[in-house]
Formats: sequence, structure tokens, C-alpha cells
Amino acid sequence: MAKKTTKKKFSFKNMFKVTESQKQDIATGKFSSSLAPKNSTKDDFLMDIGIKEKNQSYFRDLEDRQKRSQQVVENMRSRRNSSGSKGETAAQRAARLKREALEKQKAEGKERRKKFYKQKDERLAKLKTKLLNLA
Repeated sequence: MAKKTTKKKFSFKNMFKVTESQKQDIATGKFSSSLAPKNSTKDDFLMDIGIKEKNQSYFRDLEDRQKRSQQVVENMRSRRNSSGSKGETAAQRAARLKREALEKQKAEGKERRKKFYKQKDERLAKLKTKLLNLA
């Protein structure tokens, strides 16, 4: 018969539980010079959320991971703040040029209408004076 595997049950009580040896390592700073191999990202994540027991490598690399995480957060904030000053994409440039061309056409159209109505009014005024002079 196949051996039945037992999964470790998730518990909030054990999530942040630190073993005695880990407390000693933290107190002495022994984990900082540990020669244990690096944990995988998956293992680090599982240890972060408390599913897997934390080991010396976790505590040794914790400070570095926190610094890198903070740098990523800062980069995201600075990108969000400076997104307008980065420059425009080709699509944004094309849309801006199209908008400017349309505004220019509208302005020219207004000028032409003003000129047309001014000439129309002048023609009507000349016609009226002619008719009044004839009568």
C-alpha cells in the first residue's frame, strides 16, 4: 500500500512562531554569517506567510529582501509621479497632432465664416443704397 502523505495544516497561531534555535540565532547574529544555501523565492514566500518553518537562510537573507522590496516600492512611486514627464508614445503623439490639426481647421473655418458674413453684409448695404437712390 502507498504511504498516505500528511499535509501540515495552516494555523495562524504558528504563522509567526519562532523556534528556540532561531531565537538564539537572532540574538547572537549567527544567521548573518551562515553558510546555508539560499532559499528559493517560493520557500521564502511560504516562510513569510507561515506555511513553512523558517530556517537560518530565511533570517540571513531577510534584511536584503526587505531593502530590495523597499527599492521596488520607491521605483513604482517615482514612476507614477513622473509618468507625465517621461514623454509621449507614438500613439499619443499622433492623437495630439490630429487634435491640433482639427483645432487649426476649426479656427480657419471661423475666420472664413466671419469674412463671408462681412462681405455679405457689405453687398447687401451696397444693394440697399442703390435701390434707395433709384427710388
